[in-house]
Amino acid sequence: MGRFHGLRYIAGTRLYDMEWRRGYGCHPDFMSDQQLTNTKRWSKERRSQRIDLTVPVVVHRPLKEGPQFYERAQTLVVNAHGALMALAERVTPKQMLFIQNIDGEQKECRVVYIEKELAGPTKVAVEFTRPAPSFWRIAYPPTDWTA
Repeated sequence: MGRFHGLRYIAGTRLYDMEWRRGYGCHPDFMSDQQLTNTKRWSKERRSQRIDLTVPVVVHRPLKEGPQFYERAQTLVVNAHGALMALAERVTPKQMLFIQNIDGEQKECRVVYIEKELAGPTKVAVEFTRPAPSFWRIAYPPTDWTA
């Protein structure tokens, strides 16, 4: 066997190892046992399973949190504890917001993560002040979506 050099990279939430072998080029390799253990532990630490789901919502800011705004938005990912959504309005970490679903139910949430895109809306992750597994109106939610 020839010499090889490793390269590790993350794409989304997946960890990949690339291996360079003489005569074979660069190709993906399987995760090591340690990496699999870390990945399993990380997924177990998550409070509730995420679901890629587009849900129309209305987001607004309470008066005490700054200038009022109402924005129609869409979720990208949801779980029992919050959501990731695309927002045009500028928000800040730890800021309180209200999110309203299509049935008119409204929940208070806090901004926990912001990812500014080069073009288009910003990705904003919010966390409900209290878990709300029924807020997304999913007929068969994951088993860990209990309140």
